[in-house]
Amino acid sequence: MKDRRRDIRIVEENKVIVSLITGEVRPGLPTVYYSLTRDISMGGVRIMTAAPVVPGDRVRLDLTLSRSRKRIKAVADVRWVRELYAGEVLEVGLQFAGLDPAAEF
Repeated sequence: MKDRRRDIRIVEENKVIVSLITGEVRPGLPTVYYSLTRDISMGGVRIMTAAPVVPGDRVRLDLTLSRSRKRIKAVADVRWVRELYAGEVLEVGLQFAGLDPAAEF
């Protein structure tokens, strides 16, 4: 199967803070989740998280890159979600909607 991605993905585990910003905040649920990246590119990021997101949601990200120690803030759209570990953890594909043009990975 041909890879349709435009950007090169870097497999790297980075700390990321995911903040929910789409729609109404769900009562009783936190709005900030501490998560980890699985891979990252200039176009988006794949994360493992407990954040209750669905495709179409928009989130705010605060990434700390492990290699360069750079901190990147971005807004991203949820493109897809897969349940892992009986639904306790989600693997989520995010596409950057707003990223600092000077960001380097």
